[in-house]
Amino acid sequence: MKKTAVKAQEKQTTYGRPRLLTHDEILDVAVALGLEGLTMKRLAVELNVGTATLYQYFDSRKSLMRAAAVHSLSDVALPEDTGQHWSQLAREYVYSLQTLLAENPSFINSYQNTDYGFEVRFQLIEKFLKSMEPRGFTPEKAMELFNIIGMSAFAGAIEITRQREFEFQDETMKRAAKRQFERLNAADYPLMAQALKTFTQTPEQKIDNLLSTSFRTIARARGEDENEVM
Repeated sequence: MKKTAVKAQEKQTTYGRPRLLTHDEILDVAVALGLEGLTMKRLAVELNVGTATLYQYFDSRKSLMRAAAVHSLSDVALPEDTGQHWSQLAREYVYSLQTLLAENPSFINSYQNTDYGFEVRFQLIEKFLKSMEPRGFTPEKAMELFNIIGMSAFAGAIEITRQREFEFQDETMKRAAKRQFERLNAADYPLMAQALKTFTQTPEQKIDNLLSTSFRTIARARGEDENEVM
């Protein structure tokens, strides 16, 4: 058989096989591959279909990416509003988003500065604002609180991702930092020596301290008892 005929046959076998797909199946694979830099061709290969098949479900890469980003929210175990203190509910949002971002690092870049990214964030924020309304937060003040949640979740996810890089090498950031510091002349870093324990806190400890400080400040401004802040 001629080489061109063999290639044509291989292409038909790999990409041209008729196959029924569901929208959820396509979106699940797209999210699994990571939205950053995802192409229709790569997605088609992963699904073992032709690129033209994908266009039967989504008329453009842009529409597919938007749908995939929104679909990814199904992976977020958003907190249930059970009437808990606003600070506790806010913390639960941080942990949920932080987990999503840490497990899917490509999301950190994928959602930024894109129309589908804004759509995802608007949906999430709207739910949070509604939950804060009966707790006495105006939309503007609730949005300020969500800004703290979002920034904390992103920072926490990045710290967790960095920590995992050490773990992959059977190491921890704490041990590595101490080892590197011990190689320096301690006399040149007397203040850092006193702060090293705080510097080597876990990502969870750092985010917890950040949230506690922020939430107590909000509680004071609202005339609330700071001891009730979670």
